[in-house]
Amino acid sequence: MRVRNRERLLREGVVVVLAFALSVVLLRTTPQVISGPIPPWSGSPAMFCLGFLVPGALGLLVEERTRSGGVALLAFTVPLFFFSFLNSPQPGFTALLGGLGAGAAVALGTFWKNRSDILSWASRFVVKLFSVTMAAVIIILLVSAPVLSLAGGLAVIIALTFLALWAVRRVRRSETFILGPKGSGKTLLLLAMYSHIVREFSGRREEVILAEDEEKMRIEDLLSGLEEGILPPPTEETGLAVYRLSGQRFEIAPVRVAFVDYAGKYAAPLSGTAYADALKRVAAAVGAEPRLVEAKIGSFEYLKHLKEHHAGAIAGEMDVLVPVCIHRHLEKAGKVLFLIDGDHIVHFHQEGRRALTHLFGQYSRVMESLGDDRVYGFVVTKTDRIRDLAEIDETSEGAERIEREIYQQLIQISTFNEIHNRALSVPVYFLAVSTDATLKPAGAGEGNGREDTLRQLYPWRIDELVRFGF
Repeated sequence: MRVRNRERLLREGVVVVLAFALSVVLLRTTPQVISGPIPPWSGSPAMFCLGFLVPGALGLLVEERTRSGGVALLAFTVPLFFFSFLNSPQPGFTALLGGLGAGAAVALGTFWKNRSDILSWASRFVVKLFSVTMAAVIIILLVSAPVLSLAGGLAVIIALTFLALWAVRRVRRSETFILGPKGSGKTLLLLAMYSHIVREFSGRREEVILAEDEEKMRIEDLLSGLEEGILPPPTEETGLAVYRLSGQRFEIAPVRVAFVDYAGKYAAPLSGTAYADALKRVAAAVGAEPRLVEAKIGSFEYLKHLKEHHAGAIAGEMDVLVPVCIHRHLEKAGKVLFLIDGDHIVHFHQEGRRALTHLFGQYSRVMESLGDDRVYGFVVTKTDRIRDLAEIDETSEGAERIEREIYQQLIQISTFNEIHNRALSVPVYFLAVSTDATLKPAGAGEGNGREDTLRQLYPWRIDELVRFGF
């Protein structure tokens, strides 16, 4: 569920209505900026930009992070576009069609590559260019015939520009990083996500494993262990694995999500000094400049390079390589998922509340350091320990009700309430998932221990988690 969704929709609705109203006001006060007569050198660029923005706005609707900006941009551009299409003189009309084609090409290309960050950047740039050229047209008309309505049109253009730039926010690449403490269920979550992507998105995987015993961290070994009732062991402190899961969205568009598995002790963020010192040690071990290592350490390919060419050198530096890699993945991620161990909620009135208070304070600091240009999600794992999920369909209202009930319980914690407050300025989601919905909740009877019963994956709401990543 989207946190504070009603307030968000209300605010975004006001922006859309205001953008549409200002666009109509611009046409009413200064229709001559489109219908002419104006010099081709100033009118044609404006028409090209306007044509570009319509398919650009439609492309923004595909990605959830940019959808509200796309709606606002459509409200801004559609009235202007149709008026221009019907009334623009020949040079401007040709430029309008050219912009339409260019915008469609960029929107399709970014959709195909799952790069909404490029489309949002391009849309913001073209909004600025459109506003500058439109302002130039109005100023030219003002010089030739000073009219009060033209001055008003200039003010409307400025207001529309700020409104559009506020709505179409910069976003980062669609990379997802999952941050979770020891025991939060990261490895089981990986197996559930892998199984879902393989079945539902025609998926496959690639992996880079840096560990003393690689076989224990391979997906097939972990899955076969479950068949025997063996839960994945805790990830070793000197172990690091990156699993790149890829598939196809809508059966055509390739999508990819990287999952980093690491020991939970490294979930706490590094200070600036500690990160710099750790980076220097890694760089010294591989014989490279720290800035070069920093630029590459977050990539799948570079970790593969380290394994193939510097395995011996980094074997003794895993205590710094792991936190450096986590730090860089966090910095690069456009979406960050924070894991909440469901066992803490089961024992909420014992030691659970204390542990969660500390955990949410840590997560809030991470959000503060990363900034507002990302999307954040909070994921309660082991929901089967909290509620009986056997009869609750994962797409039903009952599933959403469980999420709301857990959320209302957590909001009693002050540090989580702080995160709730952050949701006014940054997108925050809350999900409750399970890797085996057939298990009975804690205390629901004898023999419900996870170790005794978990032999197969029966994921519950993992689809929501995967779609968040895609």
